[in-house]
Formats: sequence, C-alpha cells, structure tokens
Amino acid sequence: MGSVCARYGNGNMRMRSLIGHTIRATAACALLVVAGPCMDVVRAAGRPGTAQRGRVIYNLDCSEFYVGTFGPVVPETIDKFVDEHAAAGVSDLFINVNAQRTNYRSQVWEALWDGYDPTLSDEQPFFAGLDPKRRFETAFFKATLKLHQMGCDYPQRMIDRARHNQIKAWISLRMNDGHNGHLTDHPSHNKLWKSHPEWRLAYGLDYEQPDVREYYLKLVREICDRYDIDGLELDFVRFWLYFREGRQHLGVPLITAFIEEVHRAVRAAEQRVGHPVKLCVRVPSTPWIAKRHGLDAVTWAKTGLVDLIVVSPFWPSVDSDVPIETWKGLLIGTNVPIAVGLESGMHSGVANRVVTPEELRGVIASGLHRGADAVYFFNLFTSPYQRWPRVQHDSVIRDSGSLTALRAAPRRHPVTIKRPWAEGEPAKARWLPHQGSGTFRIHIGPRPRANQRTRVELVAVDHDQPLGVRLNGIACDSMGRMVPEHITAAGLEGPGDARHVYEAPAAAVSEGYNLIEITAPQHVEITWLEISVR
Repeated sequence: MGSVCARYGNGNMRMRSLIGHTIRATAACALLVVAGPCMDVVRAAGRPGTAQRGRVIYNLDCSEFYVGTFGPVVPETIDKFVDEHAAAGVSDLFINVNAQRTNYRSQVWEALWDGYDPTLSDEQPFFAGLDPKRRFETAFFKATLKLHQMGCDYPQRMIDRARHNQIKAWISLRMNDGHNGHLTDHPSHNKLWKSHPEWRLAYGLDYEQPDVREYYLKLVREICDRYDIDGLELDFVRFWLYFREGRQHLGVPLITAFIEEVHRAVRAAEQRVGHPVKLCVRVPSTPWIAKRHGLDAVTWAKTGLVDLIVVSPFWPSVDSDVPIETWKGLLIGTNVPIAVGLESGMHSGVANRVVTPEELRGVIASGLHRGADAVYFFNLFTSPYQRWPRVQHDSVIRDSGSLTALRAAPRRHPVTIKRPWAEGEPAKARWLPHQGSGTFRIHIGPRPRANQRTRVELVAVDHDQPLGVRLNGIACDSMGRMVPEHITAAGLEGPGDARHVYEAPAAAVSEGYNLIEITAPQHVEITWLEISVR
C-alpha cells in the first residue's frame, strides 16, 4: 500500500434521536489514514480538482446508517454520505456489512431483518428478547428491512457511490461480534449462536469448532464472489476472543489455516474483477497479546497472506503505548505496513470518558514517531463526531497525516489502559490507580518545538499539597492545581477533576519515552497522569 496522509471534513452536526443516542454505543466505525515512511509527503489522489493530501480509508459500521446518524434511511442518504466524505478527502471506503447477521440479503447468513414480520406489532416474537428498557431498538431492525424493500443493496450502493467519486471500495467483516451476549433471545443473534450455547465465549463463538470457522468462511467467499471490491478487512478486534482460556495456543494454526483460505478467496476475487484486491487484518495492539488470542499476524505477513495489519485497542479507550517498533522489527523483510489503531474513548484505569482532540493528537503523534505506516480511527463518528465542535473534529483528521502538523498543535500523552490484554504481557493492563510514590514512563513521540511548553499533569485524590515530580531525573516546578479546560472545549460534560500541574524544563524532555518519578505520601491515590505539550 502506498504512502498516504489524511484529510477529512463534514457538515454541521445533526441532533441525534433517542434511538441514535442509545444504539450508537453498540456501533463501531474506523477511519484509517495510511501513510508511508515520510508522513509529510503530499500525494494527489488522482481526482481532478481535489486538494487531497493523501489516502484516507473510512470504515463505516453496519448499524450507524440505520439509526439515522446521517439522515433518513433511504438510498439517497448513502449517496450523500459518500459524496461528502469523498469531497472531504476520503480515498478508500471500508464498508462493514455484518455483526452476527448481515445488512444485505445474504444467501449464506441470516439478514438483520430475518424473522421480523412487518404485518405484526412490536409485540411479535422477533422482538421478545429485547431489553424492556430498550424497546426503541425495534426501529433499527425495521429500518434494515425498509431499505431492502426499496430494492437497495446497502454494500452495493456504497460501492457504486464510492466508484462514482473515484474512491476505492472495501468490505470490512467483524470476525466474532459479541454484542448482546447477556440477552440470549436478542434479535441480533444468529441461529448458530442460539443453537449452540456450548460454543459461546464471553464474546462470540469458539473458533476451535470447525463449524464456526466454516460459517465465517462462507461469508468471506460470498463477499468475494458477489462484490467488485478493492479490498477485504477481517476485523479480529471486534470482538477479540476466539478460543477458550488455555486453548489459545492450539488455535494459532487453526486461524492461520483460516487466513490461508481467505487469502485464496481474495486472490480468486482479484482474478474475477481484473484488478488488485487487498487483504487487511485488525488485531490487538502487541504481537504477544494478538498471538495469545490465536492471531499470529506476524506469520501471516511473513508468508504473504496479508497486505496491511492494523494494531488496535478495543473499546473503551485509546492505547497510548502501542509498540510499533516491535511490530516493524518483526516484519523486516516484508512490505506489509502497520497501522496504529485508535478508539473514541479515554480510560486511565480510573477515569473513563470520550477522548479529546488533544489526547487523540498525542496518541497519533506517538504512533507515527515510532514508525507507524498508518493511523486508524475507530468509533470516531460516535461520541467525538456528535460532541466535538466540528472544526476540532475536522482538524484532527486533517492533521493526522502529518507529523509536522501534529507537532505544531497542542497534544496530550496520558497513561491509559491496555485492552485487550493477556497474561505474560510485560506491561500491566492498567497502571492507575496508584498509591503513593511511583515511577511511570510515557511515550510522547517527537520532542516539543522551541516555542512549546511541556507539563506533567496528574490527579491526586483529595490532596491539595504539591508532590515531588521529576522528569527524566530533573525536578519540575509546581504550578498549582488547574482545571483541564480542553475537556469542556471538546464539547464534553464537565471539566473533570482539578489537576496538579508541574512545569518541565526544556532540557528535561526527551523524544520517545520519558520517565516520570513521583514522590508522594503513601496515602495519596493518583488516578490520572499525563505529559502535555502546548
């Protein structure tokens, strides 16, 4: 895949309906900005009259359109969505078509509306498994059938409009979606899940079962035979359990054999359509965690089975410490690029909320500085799309393809949780909360510019007195306690807890990892820690 940067824009934010506000928590999307060795190289997309800075791949999940986020659930809204995003600079559209069912009339899987009778009331058996407090979900299933009855094949309409705008069209498949597992009769579940409770994991189904693997291969083959696509994404993070505890190592060869079958289907599609068809996989953020869940992406790349690897966290948080260097080192000798994945949430281990633009910039800058070939946004159009001021939303996407632009803008590098996680991983799943004194390392990417200030910010619960803070061994001066205004500036509720702020001398700041040493009374509990650059 070639070098790319990012540019993105949108119109005014729409007010969400109650349905949209609630269901969007189960939706997921991804926006992928693929970049080459030099993130500041500008490439035209080849579309006359555009000022696009590079390729931008946008992944739209299978439910967001149907809850009214983008307007009425009619074919013309699909066209408008694709037109606007193409004009904004999207070059590749990832079209997610499934959770446990498909949003098109599949011949091998159940469609989302199968079992629903539009001549009956909402009290019909199809909806019996809904949470009584979430009866509004009936509208989602009705909308999928409504579009089908209009004669609209959702993925085909997306593909056609992408080609109309001269942007590439991909299909993205969720490989083990596990929504609503606690509601065994929920209408989103398929017959395979319902009929085999002994195969169920905390999320999804057990891939050690041949019938489960074949079930997903049928969908892969249908997609490759049915649609003229430029690529296929296997999303192994949504969700990320594939084998029972203690059986993961036995699953590694099973999933690799599965990928070989997918690769054959993709190559056959390539021959059928007469142009390249790429294969992308999204896996957990470190090689060990991925392999521990049966996902040996390094081997897939080394044996020529995949064309792009996205290393990504799982909801509810971005991961501020993705070891891109490790991935790149393991892939020496291959041409497979690595994308650093992001999420729409921010979780310190204690505090959990929507990520802010400054925090997202920090994670992106770190990833690119570590050698990432791509920036991958997931769930960006949920809370960030709805709550951030549009100018901030657009500027984050626009800046994401340029390390120079990211360095010039305010950015924050917080300590975050790591999810998925696996036993044996050197780093903890979460570092906070922490009691008393401690040492932490935070990766900030490039050093701040000469005109920027660097600060250490932390939250010490019910403690007003300054703590001892050193950055790379150099003492930092206390500036008192301050409210983090960037949170409310991002359109989020409440500014959060007041923080202890410490000014770091320029000589104390290093590119890449920085060591923070905190001296505090044993009873002090630290629930937030970051390095900010402004």
